[in-house]
Amino acid sequence: MSTSTVLYTIQTNLFRFGGPILILIGSISCIFNLMVFTKSTLRKNPCTICFIAVNSQNLIYYYVAVLVTTLSVGYDIDPSSISIHFCRFRFYVGYVFASWEATCIILASIDRALVTSSKANTRKLSSRRLILISLISLGLFWMIFHIHALIFMEIEQFGPNYFVCYYRSGAYTLFITYYLLLINGLLPPLTMAILGFVTVNNIRRVGRAALRTEAINGTTVTIGRNHTLQSKDHQLVRMLLMDIIIYVISKTPLAIFYIYQQITQYQEKSLEQQAIEESILYFTYFLFFIENSISAYTNILVSSTYRTEIKRILFNSR
Repeated sequence: MSTSTVLYTIQTNLFRFGGPILILIGSISCIFNLMVFTKSTLRKNPCTICFIAVNSQNLIYYYVAVLVTTLSVGYDIDPSSISIHFCRFRFYVGYVFASWEATCIILASIDRALVTSSKANTRKLSSRRLILISLISLGLFWMIFHIHALIFMEIEQFGPNYFVCYYRSGAYTLFITYYLLLINGLLPPLTMAILGFVTVNNIRRVGRAALRTEAINGTTVTIGRNHTLQSKDHQLVRMLLMDIIIYVISKTPLAIFYIYQQITQYQEKSLEQQAIEESILYFTYFLFFIENSISAYTNILVSSTYRTEIKRILFNSR
């Protein structure tokens, strides 16, 4: 049995059995997150608003992008290869929500970087109104920007009775390749990593001293008070940093594969190698989807506040 055949079998079974599991645990994760973050004690926080937006989007994303990919790869059922309207709608929704989710996490990262700043004027920039305007404005931007998917996606024939929803050949294929590499590949993880580093650095500065003192005429007096984070803000930072780590781990392999495709696009490849690369691509897709599915479970691990709220929800206690 050839390597490509083995990989194809693994790929098929991964989506046949793993895909429904991802959708199930992802749906539960989103529902738990929404139940916790929409509580009156949390929902007014700018960072929490971003979390609510992310989980609302992910619920839709599961039943469009993840479900369709699972049916196509795991069960050989692909409605997007039959209907041009569904073909374009599927990619449009997938692109919009993948970009919007990354934007929400980046906005949450910016908010946490502001909140953890030692400068009072910088902290004042964190506001519910600003985050709502940013979320809505950038969401509308992505909806308009991705209209190209409703126009240029086509059903292409790659063999006898083998039709695939794919990019229109020519300039659009080149555009979408670099778009996926930059907008959905390299830039979001890099931006999140930088903002996460800034936030951690801010927290370290805050924790170095609660008070600043200075000797004046032989007497030690307090001349200022460092900013101290509230427990809720600490918990939100921990959850966000974990989300960033999972995002980078889950999304980066697909970006690396896109880079590989660009480097090797003009090389002659055997049918065996092409089949192997296709299987690797689907493995990176599966890993790509994992990030959307496990947020609630990582929140339980890193946040005592989140664990308490989950217990209250599950056991209906006050």
